[in-house]
Parts: sequence; structure tokens; C-alpha cells
Amino acid sequence: MSNTCDLKIRTMKKASLLLMMMSAFTFAFAQEADSTGLEGDNLDLNGVLELFKDSKDIEDFEKQLNSESNGVNNLDLDEDGEVDYIRVVDHADSNAHSFALQVPVSESEAQDVAVIEVEEVNDETVNLQVIGDSELYGEDYMIEPADEKNSAIVVNVRTWRPIRHVYGPKYVTYVSPWRYRHHPRWFRPWRRVTWAVYYPRVRRYHRPYYRRTYVRRCHVAHRHYRRHHVHSITFHGHHHHKHAAYKAKKKKQAGHNHGNNPNHGLNVGTKKKGGKKRKGGKANRPQSKKKRPGQTKSVTPTKRPGAVKKNGSGRAGGKKRS
Repeated sequence: MSNTCDLKIRTMKKASLLLMMMSAFTFAFAQEADSTGLEGDNLDLNGVLELFKDSKDIEDFEKQLNSESNGVNNLDLDEDGEVDYIRVVDHADSNAHSFALQVPVSESEAQDVAVIEVEEVNDETVNLQVIGDSELYGEDYMIEPADEKNSAIVVNVRTWRPIRHVYGPKYVTYVSPWRYRHHPRWFRPWRRVTWAVYYPRVRRYHRPYYRRTYVRRCHVAHRHYRRHHVHSITFHGHHHHKHAAYKAKKKKQAGHNHGNNPNHGLNVGTKKKGGKKRKGGKANRPQSKKKRPGQTKSVTPTKRPGAVKKNGSGRAGGKKRS
């Protein structure tokens, strides 16, 4: 009896250990899949939107963004080992706003890391998207609010607290007063953590009411922002190799997916001009009818002036024989 119990216990321990190893492998694979290898890995845009939504105004959003307890900011663009301060600058244009998230990397340079674009469609509807800078996230990395039940719905953010503040009568265009190594007193830089530590912290912000999109919705705000975009030559020089590696990886993945297409290289379902489609997708050349031996080419007789058209009997105007 005792031996049987011991065997069951050892079996359960082995099963538990195997389950833990499988879970760890799955989590590690998910981490690798979500990582781009770019600096944008250290500023989760889902978390950025969550903090923005819960802030009372733009100044409060900047404070929440730079709070260690929220765990969203893990950027270190000047590579001093400490997390950078992100300043917020509103590039306003009538009813469109572009809230640039900007990191000063030196006394003379700064780098935009992302932008929250907000645009009033009408008195009751406001669209919003956060877009990662291509240097940090790759091309067209956009996150927007999502409807949990219907993914086709574009979420109206008019009721969000900071949006009500921005479109309220007391709002003054916000431009952060802080610059390189000059921060508010409450800010205490902390040590940057590795991706393996950072990723679990921000997983709580990956909820069904935020989604990746490839459709741009705030066109006026985006056009205005492009005229004010800030780019650091120093940052580009230090990190361009990461961006190049990321582009090469994406190109390789696109080629691999294209190569796995079973229809790649076949003109299946394609009809070439001048020919007929046949199995395999190749077109047959139009072929002329072969003449039988002794057959001569038929010539259409020329109609003589005044000739009468013959009927089926071969006689003009006659009747068919019975």
C-alpha cells in the first residue's frame, strides 16, 4: 500500500514539473513573439493608452507615464542605465491634437517615441490612436481603443476624462516645461529592467479593448504632426543597426510566407489572352483546324449584281421538294 502511494506521489510530481516546464516554454515563446528587438519594446503602447484614459488631464498623464509604480516606461534612449523622462507636447490644430511623447537624449536633441493623435469628427464623436515612431516600433505600428463584442466598431472616446478636458473651455495647449536632466521634484529615475522582467509587468494592459490596427483615422492630426516630428541624429546613429535588422527580419518572414503559398509560381485560375485555360494554369495556343487530305480551301463566292438569293433547294424562289 505504501509503495503504491509513493508511486502516485512521484508520478504527480513529475506531471507537475512537466506542466511547469511547458508553461515556461509557452511564456518564453510568447515573449519572443511579442518582441521586435527595437527600443519600442520598452514602452508598451497598450499601457500608454490605459494610463491616458485614466488620467484627469494631460499634465497628470505625463506624471502617470513617468511613475515607476505603473511599470509602463522602461526607455533608456541616452543609454545611461536609467529610465528616461518622457515629456508630452501637444501639437494642436483646430479640433485635432497630436500629443507627442518625447525623450530628450541630450542638451540639444530629443526623439519622439510615439504620438497620441486625437481628432474631433463632430460634436459627439472623437477618434483616437497611438502611433509608435518607426525608429522604435517599425512602420505603421498603431494601437486604438476596441469594442470587445464588435471589432468593426470604431470606439468613440468623447467620454474619456482627458478628452473632455482637452475639448473643454479651460484647456490651454500643453507643452511640457521639462528638458534633459531637468525633471520635476517627484521624479526619481530608476534602473532599467530587462525585457524578461518588463514583459510580465505590462501584460496586464493587454486587454480586449485595445487592438492593433492598420487603418489611420486621424488624418488632420497626423498631417499636422508630421510638420513637428522630432528626430534625434544621435539616437539614429546608435540604434540604426537594430532598425535595419528588424526590417531584414520582416522581409525574410514575408518571403518565407510567400514561399509557403502552394499556389506560388502557378497561374491557377488565370486565363491568358488569346488562349484557353487548362489544368495546371497553362494556356493553350489557339490552334487552326487541320485540313483533311485532298481538301481544298473553301472560297466564298462573290455575289454578282442582280443575282437572286437561292433557297435551301438550290433554286431561286423555289419550294423545297417533298
